Amino acid sequence: MRYKKIVIALILIVGLIFAFYVSSPFSVTQVPIAENRVAVLDLSGIIAYSESPLTLWGETLTPDGVSKMVKQVEDDPTTKAVLLKINSPGGSAAASEEIYQMIENLAKKKTVVAYLTEYGASGGYYIALPAKEIIANPSVLTGSIGAVNVVVNFEGLFKKLGIKAYIFKSNEFKDIGSPYRNMTSKEIEVLQSIIDSVYHRFQAKVIEHRGAKLNYYEVFSGKPFTGVQAKSVGLVDDIGTFEYALNVTRKLAGLPLDTPYYVVEKPKPSILDLLLGGTKGRLRLSYEVLLMWPLPADIEVIDVIHLLKTNG
Repeated sequence: MRYKKIVIALILIVGLIFAFYVSSPFSVTQVPIAENRVAVLDLSGIIAYSESPLTLWGETLTPDGVSKMVKQVEDDPTTKAVLLKINSPGGSAAASEEIYQMIENLAKKKTVVAYLTEYGASGGYYIALPAKEIIANPSVLTGSIGAVNVVVNFEGLFKKLGIKAYIFKSNEFKDIGSPYRNMTSKEIEVLQSIIDSVYHRFQAKVIEHRGAKLNYYEVFSGKPFTGVQAKSVGLVDDIGTFEYALNVTRKLAGLPLDTPYYVVEKPKPSILDLLLGGTKGRLRLSYEVLLMWPLPADIEVIDVIHLLKTNG
């Protein structure tokens, strides 16, 4: 009898979650349809290709999700302007590039303004660049212009524990970045060249969009800035509240200040993501070039160290 009650309870819980998450692919704040409107796009979370509600950041921002949001506002003739509400520390360099391209294309069709809320760092700042103006919360953490890759090495720990890893490879660089051995000077040069290549594109885009406004020495040091500091070095155009950014958007689009707005939130994660624990969205720092700050703790590395110590 007790077993049946547990099964029934689980079925009810799963049913409720399913009903909530698949009732609609988007969550849109309902307002009366007006002749002209401003769309507010909620761009929050770690930037990655795989969606997960359970990343260390708490949310994931994917190119697929952003594509659906952008298409919705592009296809709406009443949407005359778009305000990007960004709260992201960045993430995958490749995923950030895809989202950047979508925003750039959107900015050719609609008036786009970016508002940086809590975080707009690295990739989170990169996706704001195509906006006509960038407004920042005075205390937002932004900037951190650069690229990073973390390679964890266990060779010293393995030696202490008496563990050996045998690697069979087809050519010199096939196991580059392996955690089982120290890297050679040539391998360090290869990985650094990859980081430099990604960074130089990021740098070029910042110069393209922000140009003469920049304090080059400060901006390209990789430093993070508050919103107030970011304005002083040319990374943002102004500081203010969400309402201020909304009014700037209206003005730039030639709309009255009482023009209504509606919010387009990210598509909700699927029921499969929830049931599987959201492991798809975890970043693997050893194998991914990131436009991100601050870097997340790597749970998998911590787990490995704990496992080796326990078994040792």
